[in-house]
Amino acid sequence: MSAKGPTEDFANWIVNITYDEMPPAAKRVAGETCFDCMGVILAGSLQPLGKIIIQYGHKLGGDAEATVIPDGRRLSAASAALVNGALARALDYDDTSGFSHSASVLLPALLALAEARGASGRDLLEAYIIGHEVGETLTPRGKTGEYPFQKQPVFGRMGATAACARLLRLDREQTRMALGIAGSMASGLEHNLGTMATPLHAGLAARDGVMAAELAARAWTSGERILEHPLGFINAFMSPAFMGPAQNPQTLAEHLGNPYRIQDIVLLKKYPCGHSNHYTIDSLLEMMQEHHFDYRDVESVEVSQPYYSHYIDPVNERPRTGLQGKFSMVYNAAAALVLGKVDIDTFSDEQVKDPRIAETMDKVHVRVLSKWEISYDEMERRWPGGRSTGMTGKPVVVRLRDGKVLTKAVAPDRILGSQKNPWDPEKVRAKFETNARLALPEHKVQEAARVWSRLEQINDIREAVPCVLK
Repeated sequence: MSAKGPTEDFANWIVNITYDEMPPAAKRVAGETCFDCMGVILAGSLQPLGKIIIQYGHKLGGDAEATVIPDGRRLSAASAALVNGALARALDYDDTSGFSHSASVLLPALLALAEARGASGRDLLEAYIIGHEVGETLTPRGKTGEYPFQKQPVFGRMGATAACARLLRLDREQTRMALGIAGSMASGLEHNLGTMATPLHAGLAARDGVMAAELAARAWTSGERILEHPLGFINAFMSPAFMGPAQNPQTLAEHLGNPYRIQDIVLLKKYPCGHSNHYTIDSLLEMMQEHHFDYRDVESVEVSQPYYSHYIDPVNERPRTGLQGKFSMVYNAAAALVLGKVDIDTFSDEQVKDPRIAETMDKVHVRVLSKWEISYDEMERRWPGGRSTGMTGKPVVVRLRDGKVLTKAVAPDRILGSQKNPWDPEKVRAKFETNARLALPEHKVQEAARVWSRLEQINDIREAVPCVLK
């Protein structure tokens, strides 16, 4: 670590680390995550909010540097990153990880700059891994829900800026300036969960990563010590008041790539909804398959959530829109029981009004875990890999009308798509093709799957973009 402080240490690492130093597993997971995210962008373009942001992108215009997927309109790199980032988050079907939904910030930002400059897939992957490590290193381990902002648009913005700085090959001083610029852009309030503003968080963070790097490249200045300064990023967003034990700014940079974490924490989503719902959905669907019952046989369902979980927000408990439904534990449980599956159509505004689901929601009860109970479980190591997301690993309890009581617990770190229970590559490809098929003709779906599943082999990103356009 240098005598000048953590901001300079971060900048040094961003500038000097090389692709050859990165572990193969990190490259594999980064490539797989970008592939998955491209499919989600395609599907997200058909959502109501996708159509709105694409139309707004047309209004923004700018130099024809980068493409809106799959619309084909070319905008400035920053504007294309904004639109594609919002599309990537439109369905809540993108990956989740330490700073939450890394791909929907990093890929749109890097895709825009890579297309504008003719960078290779390897260049993009290198910058992606760097951005992920920076965002993840800065993300504190506090409990999501106990602070008023979302992690992605705060820490993801810094990660996107680091990634863009690397792709543009900024020097150390320019990279420090870019991080300083991004520090003043970080924002994204938790109250907007379940609205169109949540996908906008990703788009704005992707846009700002591009903007911060491009401004720094033009000699725009900012504070030189954005991380460690008393009026800087760490004190603003990593306060012990809501983040738990204070992070030591002087040692943060020592964790960059030591070890790399992307290959351990990224989860590709099986369902297009909030991550905390996944263990409940899996538990219910598995019980239904094993014991041959449906919603009509159910007397009651009990699921557990910690006191700080936003999945017990009264607004989301009785959703009025599909977007709210994505973050409602009660709705997801009822929908799984009634429909026997959870997919994109589950979260349409029309489906939320299904009277069968409304009736079944009355049977779903959320047991709120106290702070004492959570602390005890943590002490006894009964809190398996879900502390910050509200995923407790406690069993879902179903009571049937005939008196039977069924339980099932799918541990959060064992959900299909996690790195401890990864998807088979063919299933990742199948998810991509299903999403892409919503927006593209069949011959393009197959070409896009072939090209984007081999991101590292793309010599020029500009040559790979046409296959994901209408």
